[in-house]
Amino acid sequence: MQSVLVATVLGILALVAGLVLGWPVLVLLSIIFTVVQVVMLAARAAVQRNDAKMSEKLAAKEARRRGA
Repeated sequence: MQSVLVATVLGILALVAGLVLGWPVLVLLSIIFTVVQVVMLAARAAVQRNDAKMSEKLAAKEARRRGA
């Protein structure tokens, strides 16, 4: 998780550097990279939430099965 955050920060720094230096290609690539990184972070969080919900459902189902 930490490596994704570092990569996102580096992308934002590259974006700022591109703006300061006036390099439109670097700015464009940095924007694309940063957007992809943010989407990856959101997807990872969604998967973790889904995994937690599924674990709870499976545990409840197993408890019902053992109790019945």
